Amino acid sequence: MARFRLPLILLDGLVAVVAALAALLWAINVLTPEHLVLATEYIAPLGLWPRVAAVVVAVYLVLFNVLFVTVNFLFSKYATHLEFSASEGHVSIAISAVEDSLARAAREINDIEDVRVSVYKERQNPAKPVHIFASCATWEGVSVPELTEKIRALLKARMKDIADLPEAPVFDVHVAKIQERAEPKEKSPSKKDAKKAAEMFHGPEYPVGMDN
Repeated sequence: MARFRLPLILLDGLVAVVAALAALLWAINVLTPEHLVLATEYIAPLGLWPRVAAVVVAVYLVLFNVLFVTVNFLFSKYATHLEFSASEGHVSIAISAVEDSLARAAREINDIEDVRVSVYKERQNPAKPVHIFASCATWEGVSVPELTEKIRALLKARMKDIADLPEAPVFDVHVAKIQERAEPKEKSPSKKDAKKAAEMFHGPEYPVGMDN
């Protein structure tokens, strides 16, 4: 199935581009039904071969797309759920739910600007531990070793609350970006504030020191 992956992706992309271009030309009234009639008259002398080619391409697209999706769903390398046994019975948690929960927990760290968490559990080899990969962005001046250890400890504690796995998960923390903190810009006074300040200021009244 892997040998058909690249041709299938290329053909799908080509069909998508052609369909999008045809829809755009039809929407702006450049492509009309008359053009379809002219194209049909042009390929009519070629006989049955264009129709056979169209049928082959259509069957290839439909059949292999369906097979590709089905095979990837049924025989994917990684599981879509974490499953384990508890005292109350069998527990199943979606991988996506675990990833969202771990990401929310990691965002509580002030030194993190953004974080993404991916959870991998091999379907074919359940004895292997769960692999948790966290990628984050932080600020200039933050100690990266301390930050990664802090993230790892927080994710480990949160993961223990989510799932009681027989094998301890493996945590990998990757700092993908270190960016400079933006200095807050001084806000220029608005026209309303300037007018209010002008009304509060009164210059000396003349004549100074005279009653009249």
